[in-house]
Amino acid sequence: MKKLSFKEAAIKILRDADEPLSAKEITQIALAEELIETSGATPEATMAAQLYTDSGKFKKVGKGLFALKKQTESAKSPLLAIQNQNNLVKDKLIEKIQSMDPFQFEFLVAELLRKIGYENVEVTKRSGDKGIDVIGNLTVGGLTNVKTVIQVKRYKTGNNLSGKYITQLRGSAEVDQRGLIITTSDFTKDAQNEAKAINKMPVALVNGQKLIDLLFQYKVGVKEDIVKVYSIDSELFDVELSDSTLRSGENKSRSIWPLPGGINSYVETLNLLLDRIIERKSTKEDLVDWFVNTFENVSSRKTAYGYLNVPKNMGLIDFENGTCFLTEAGTQYRVDKNLEFLFKTISLNILAFEEVYQFLLNSSEPKTDQEVLEYVNENFDVQWSTLAQVNFRLLWLINIGKVVKTDNGYHGK
Repeated sequence: MKKLSFKEAAIKILRDADEPLSAKEITQIALAEELIETSGATPEATMAAQLYTDSGKFKKVGKGLFALKKQTESAKSPLLAIQNQNNLVKDKLIEKIQSMDPFQFEFLVAELLRKIGYENVEVTKRSGDKGIDVIGNLTVGGLTNVKTVIQVKRYKTGNNLSGKYITQLRGSAEVDQRGLIITTSDFTKDAQNEAKAINKMPVALVNGQKLIDLLFQYKVGVKEDIVKVYSIDSELFDVELSDSTLRSGENKSRSIWPLPGGINSYVETLNLLLDRIIERKSTKEDLVDWFVNTFENVSSRKTAYGYLNVPKNMGLIDFENGTCFLTEAGTQYRVDKNLEFLFKTISLNILAFEEVYQFLLNSSEPKTDQEVLEYVNENFDVQWSTLAQVNFRLLWLINIGKVVKTDNGYHGK
């Protein structure tokens, strides 16, 4: 039987499924039914990259679950029904906005801007406003006060705004002001390019889709109803958990941390530490002293103790009777300093290390650290609220030569 691509397999599996599935579940079914062929060690990450990237065919439903864009109901996932209801409300909301009085629409936008954080928001007079409909000040951190002139256009879908509207707004603005144009339709490519023109007043653009998302986010023009929703309790029915499922969270450390010496020197510092351990019989206290005496920015012994956990969690060192020694993997790495071997060793011992790399490698465009955090939270047993652990993984992957950071985000190489 001809093998399918990961995307083709996902479409087939979700079409036949009666509920949304995770990237891991889809991959397991695809492999069991021999729909795909892969030599990679983390096919789940490859599958996830396809699901997260192609929003035209897949939609995310709840935490790490996916359905086909056209699927509308599921007994197991009421979130799918809720999402469909919200989409219907969004469609109705854009219809109401497009049929409301233009001046009333300006007040709606003014209310949204206040909720977002703009101060001194004021709707201008209906005549002689020079193309400016609303004005307001955006204060950032109590330090920067950005005076903003806003133009709103209540246009039908398909009636996209051209670059002339950006030029018009710039002509009406004062020297210290910034521009914002909000429309219920969209912007032409010419308008998007003009808004970002170099050495001209910056003009931010909000199209109809973004406007609706903001109205939902800040609950302007919509209200939130809280209702009881029942779903199937899978734990009462799915009793067969594999050993790997039970052990996955216990066998790997969830934490990885940097090493001193600079964000581009993690590997260099690791090599120095391993050499130090081999050169002399070292206790934890000896190695803490070494960190403090070797690196100017390490003044806390508590922090130095934390640094010792980095190679330990990676599986490179361990302690016996208070004395540090290199593990078999640590010894092999120290001999040849092979970064590919180091990557594989870390991947065996640190949760979501190789998977993050595979996710970036198989994504068609660079990903931000926030997008990586979303992927990890939704596919692993963690609930990280900050970017710290994601950023540390990314920095180690950069140091090992597996990931590159660009202006647009991170990508694997």
